[in-house]
Amino acid sequence: MSGSGSGEGPGPLDLIEEAVFLVRRAPPGLLAIYLAGTAPFVLAILFYWAYVTWFAPPPATVAWMDCGLVVLFIAMKVAHSEYCERLLALRLDREQPGWSPGRLLRIASVQTRIQVWGLVAIPLAAVATVPFGWAYAYYQSASVFGGSERAHELAAGQARLWPAQNHIALLVISALFAVVFVNLLSACLLIPWIANQLLGTNSLFGLSGWSPFNSTFLASVTALSWFIIDPLVKGFYTLRVFYGQARSTGEDLRVELRGPLRRGLASRVLWTAVIALALAHASPPARAAEAPAPAPAVDPARLDESIDRVLAGSDFQWRMRQPPPPSNPQEDGPVKSFVRRGLEMLSGLGEAARRAWDRLIEWLDGLFPKHKDAKEAEEPGMAASTLRLMLYGFILAALLLIATIAYFIFRNAAVRRRVTVKAREVQPAIPSVADEASHAGLLSAEGWLELARRHAALGEWRLVLRALYLATLARLAAEGLVSLARFKTNLDYEREIRRRAIGKPEVPARFAVRRREFEDAWYGQIRPDESSLRGWMAEFGGRAP
Repeated sequence: MSGSGSGEGPGPLDLIEEAVFLVRRAPPGLLAIYLAGTAPFVLAILFYWAYVTWFAPPPATVAWMDCGLVVLFIAMKVAHSEYCERLLALRLDREQPGWSPGRLLRIASVQTRIQVWGLVAIPLAAVATVPFGWAYAYYQSASVFGGSERAHELAAGQARLWPAQNHIALLVISALFAVVFVNLLSACLLIPWIANQLLGTNSLFGLSGWSPFNSTFLASVTALSWFIIDPLVKGFYTLRVFYGQARSTGEDLRVELRGPLRRGLASRVLWTAVIALALAHASPPARAAEAPAPAPAVDPARLDESIDRVLAGSDFQWRMRQPPPPSNPQEDGPVKSFVRRGLEMLSGLGEAARRAWDRLIEWLDGLFPKHKDAKEAEEPGMAASTLRLMLYGFILAALLLIATIAYFIFRNAAVRRRVTVKAREVQPAIPSVADEASHAGLLSAEGWLELARRHAALGEWRLVLRALYLATLARLAAEGLVSLARFKTNLDYEREIRRRAIGKPEVPARFAVRRREFEDAWYGQIRPDESSLRGWMAEFGGRAP
């Protein structure tokens, strides 16, 4: 693969291969984010397609369904942005971004402003053919930049980058999409028929098969093919953003130096709650001598009423095309009809939830069959009602455990995000004048002079002498006459001053006097002269207290 800094960029086939590797190495939670946001929209759009084309619902119903599709579309784009951002963090070998409501709302705001135009721009660009590659790259790259306020600008720059690579990769991905589409189409047409012929499995599709000219069937196969290919597309454009930005940041070199792509620096912490319910409850064998109980009589009127009610339910509505609603000259206005239809849909959702709850209770009750024999019911042992209460208790405990784990996970993530490290001004350590390890390079001339004043105020003239000598060396170093080093002796400094101060003979002469004065008092037995030290301090523009 060519370097990111090259003018042509990475090769398209190499980049697709790396995208496959990146998607395969993604953790399961990352793919779950993509599936959680994409699957509801795909299922909803297929249901919308079939329902609208078959039943011809009233405009109010279509309007409410459109609102639901808009919400699911925004949720899908937020999930796509999360998926791409986390893929990019995985490629950069960085910590995954944290969860927060504010961050998700910011992503939803930015992506909504950008992606809704793609519903119009991408089909128009596909019809015009030529601008399709740039338009498609723009909207895919925008997903990678998430909630950045510069998402439009950055995505536009990425769309203009490496056009040859982008178009060749789109041709390869389109060919891969066609292969997946043909395979799914063949599977949907042949598998039900083969199952019917070889296994004797009778079904509607096995008897008559799918119609390849049915629009719902083609839409389903197309949506499923896109659902399979799109994670790879997201990985490809995530890598394009990675290498495009690396041209100015050099992040690709940093990652390469740190080793090949890996799952992450820290091990993923998996929270798993497993509850095993081993409830053995064997029902007594039926007595062969007993005569079967007569079946209860069924009222024909009640049976007909029950059948009509079931056939009128949503489970069987798809079998019969509904006639268009009769025109009513006194029909409600569009706003009132829209609100009324919304209330009816909410009522229908509540009824569906109630039926689902009843089915769950019925399934749970089926786990503990009731005894028909009164004598057996009175036998000692664990009653079915007790077992049922225990099962409900286990389910409630499992739900509470899962909710508690989720609460602590999100709370710890929020705490980690709130922890900020504030930089504190580091005060430089003041060296000790009495320490032989202290050298002139630790402070400036003004710093050593300030230490000399402090010791002079305390009457410590021997320490004042050394502080003034170090201040002299620091000033000469600032003037470029010496180079400070811990291994140099005082004579080394004197010889260096003589070499560098050519034309200024008074400088090395004055330093030689100060050097001898310092060595006689610091290393010898001569006491420092207070008046001489005050004069030395006056040479720096200061005076002792």
